[in-house]
Amino acid sequence: MQRHRISFAAVLVGALLLLGISSGLYASVAVSISVFHEQLAPYGRWVMAGSYGNVWVPRVAAGWAPYVDGEWVYTGYGWTWDSDDPWGGVPCHYGSWAWVDPYGWVWTPGAVWAPAWVTWAYTGEYVGWAPIPPSFALSVTGYVGTPVVLATTRYCFVPARQFVGVRVNSVRVPVERNAAIFSSAVKTTNFRVSGGVVRTVGPPAAQIEKVTARKIAPVSIDRVKTRPTTLDQAGARSGSRVAVAAPAAERERIAAANAEAVTKQAAKKGSAPKAEKTRAEAPTTASKAPPPKPAAHAEEKTTSAEHHEAKPAPKPQTKPAPEKPSAQVAKKTAPKTAPKEPSRTEVAKKTAPKPEAKPAPKKAPPAEPPAGKPSEETRVASHDTRHAPARPAKPAPKPKPQPEHPQPPKDEKPGE
Repeated sequence: MQRHRISFAAVLVGALLLLGISSGLYASVAVSISVFHEQLAPYGRWVMAGSYGNVWVPRVAAGWAPYVDGEWVYTGYGWTWDSDDPWGGVPCHYGSWAWVDPYGWVWTPGAVWAPAWVTWAYTGEYVGWAPIPPSFALSVTGYVGTPVVLATTRYCFVPARQFVGVRVNSVRVPVERNAAIFSSAVKTTNFRVSGGVVRTVGPPAAQIEKVTARKIAPVSIDRVKTRPTTLDQAGARSGSRVAVAAPAAERERIAAANAEAVTKQAAKKGSAPKAEKTRAEAPTTASKAPPPKPAAHAEEKTTSAEHHEAKPAPKPQTKPAPEKPSAQVAKKTAPKTAPKEPSRTEVAKKTAPKPEAKPAPKKAPPAEPPAGKPSEETRVASHDTRHAPARPAKPAPKPKPQPEHPQPPKDEKPGE
């Protein structure tokens, strides 16, 4: 009774000291369900899935299934699964898998180790297996009884000649053929316990040797990313019924305690950066605050710049403007460039009347003033005789038809 009061943590530490196993995602380190949460959290999420309680959903690609990404090896503990998944050292040797909508495959944690928690179905040409459901349980001596049968779509079949030494996902038979193979297959669910450790019994090694035409020698368990643990380490008592999945109430209690610990840890991490940020902001604010005199000078510059943009015309109050060389140069060059535009306009004005003055004489002469009313020119001439000679000079070029030196006709002679 006193032995059962020892916590899993103490048993775990003793086992690690005896076996000399290093930490990581190895099964021997993950005996505690609380440790499962910490190890598997980076690779998926923990959810509450109905009657299954607290389960783990791996972050995997579509179409993934347990006991597919990896290969089978024959060890001293029977057919042992060697997973390719980085987290496969725990969920493929502890607990069990179940299909739950809408999550897909979910894993229910447990503390009992096995080379692989699967049920078998095999023929002379094919070997198949499926994950044991969470409801499965065995005694401290093992399980030999009615085979556990699942839906045919949950099985993975491979050719018997490629059962050993080949990656399963590369030779898996299409699921559509499972039903035909399963109908004539031998179903078996067999687990034995020796030395307090669970061992798997699947298709006979002799049958696989016959199909593959090669001897199957057991390999070391060190080749697989797992380490065996005993039923005693899992808390199993003599004569008791050992469940593969831990009770839902226990899993929920551990999940709640783990979530609370994570929340507290996050709160501590969240408060530390705030304090550091406050301390970091203090010197920054002080360093940004300039002395009083430069601050006033900066305000004057800002005011003058805004004043200059709002009103182009400089005001006498904003004398700091000459501090900017660009504004001072603009003021000096402004009067120089201003007269250039009028000079061009004057040239254009002088040249414009010349072409207009030529066609004016070509037009018909102005109408003579009516009788009895002297013309304007006559009135001007009578008023001021000094301008009289200038007036007759304008109509002089108008009588063009009379030549100055008329030539005599060709028929007449000069003497006649």
